[in-house]
Amino acid sequence: MIKWKLMFATLPFVAAVLLARMLLDRIFGFSGVVEFSEVGPVLTGGVFLIGFMLTGTMSDYKESERLPAELASTLEAIEEIFCLAAVGRPSLDATALQHQVLAAAEVIQAWLWRRMGPTDMLQKIAELNRPIHDLEIAGASVLAGRAVGELGGLRKILLRIDVISRTSFLVSGYALLETVVVCVIGLLFLSRFKSAISEYTLMTFVTLIFVYMLRLIKDVDDPFEYSTDGARGAAEVDLYPLQEYRERAARRLNLDSSSQWVFSRHNHHK
Repeated sequence: MIKWKLMFATLPFVAAVLLARMLLDRIFGFSGVVEFSEVGPVLTGGVFLIGFMLTGTMSDYKESERLPAELASTLEAIEEIFCLAAVGRPSLDATALQHQVLAAAEVIQAWLWRRMGPTDMLQKIAELNRPIHDLEIAGASVLAGRAVGELGGLRKILLRIDVISRTSFLVSGYALLETVVVCVIGLLFLSRFKSAISEYTLMTFVTLIFVYMLRLIKDVDDPFEYSTDGARGAAEVDLYPLQEYRERAARRLNLDSSSQWVFSRHNHHK
């Protein structure tokens, strides 16, 4: 149903345009002042602009599809480094270290679900420096250095997600696109058609295409627009790599993989 979500949300706009046109025809007797064929250049320009804007937003979207997998891979690498460092070093508790990585994964998912801001999220991620310091103190300097590198890579991914989510592609382009869509719909009201069938058919499909594409481009521009309950929009990237990592990490710790904030509960019990 997700693939139809944007379509269903666009249909009320199309219905409103058709209803307004019907009122003009039936009540006010207005049948247009220009031929529909004369509107062709405006439609062509609108299609060109839609293609330009969609191409620009898709470049960030294709990158965004890779980021959840990179997040999961980096977190798992940090966990493996921690577990390797704990081998033969009694001062390091491998389970406690794994819990801290799992806590970081849960914080990231909460941030993606709009349950906390980026500043709070980055502060929580910075807490991974503590176990890295423990590695250094325990004599695992090489592994601590690798963990620092992975943590830096994790921050880069998170900041890139934040920039993509909070930055709109070419704001002036959106202004022009919105103006063109409004002008196209306005010209449809001013157009004359050869028959009622062609009138309502063309108005339906032209309005649907232009309004749908405008909404699609805006949706694609923020591929991480999740709600607080994790619900996806019509064009959000899938976070399943991060969720599947959390499930794997929870199984390794013999925890309920469906629970959240496992690390907080663990610390409370300790």
